[in-house]
Amino acid sequence: MKIHYDLDTFEKLDFAVVTSGTFDGVHLGHQKILDCLKETAQKKGGESVIITFFPHPRMVLFNDSQNLKLLNTISEKIHLLEHFGIDHLVIIPFTREFSEIDSQAFIQNILIEKIGAKVLVIGYDHRFGKNREGGFDYLKENADKFGFEVVEIPRHDVESIGISSRIIRNSILAGDVQQASLLLGS
Repeated sequence: MKIHYDLDTFEKLDFAVVTSGTFDGVHLGHQKILDCLKETAQKKGGESVIITFFPHPRMVLFNDSQNLKLLNTISEKIHLLEHFGIDHLVIIPFTREFSEIDSQAFIQNILIEKIGAKVLVIGYDHRFGKNREGGFDYLKENADKFGFEVVEIPRHDVESIGISSRIIRNSILAGDVQQASLLLGS
């Protein structure tokens, strides 16, 4: 996996299959997305790309960010992601200025112009852009306009629990390490 610590070191691809998110914990839900990302890139003859952010957006945007207990450090996240056979990991520095980019500008300037996205693989609850205004419906409605395909990964449940980093963090804080481990897939 090639690691790019900003967009300036990334050379636009001819056919990129892309996902984006914070991927804190790289839990079973994330793993479903990553498996689909890799499989789709292989089927389409493209290259797989994960876009993630550092620091975590909540740490930049909210006053209570010191209370956010991340499941992984950035180096641990990189280590976990390396095991999935993904071609590229792009780590975008998350700043207040970056948070002001609206969803359309994120798509046009980053996904299309910088990365070369032809397919987006996203989780059912993925949000992006200023104030988290963009999501699956927006992407699906505008896919033709932007010239890419959108693949949505449905919610992944384990024992009737929808998996999320927040639920895993809460399990750990409550001392339910067994549930956290189950949701992380460890």
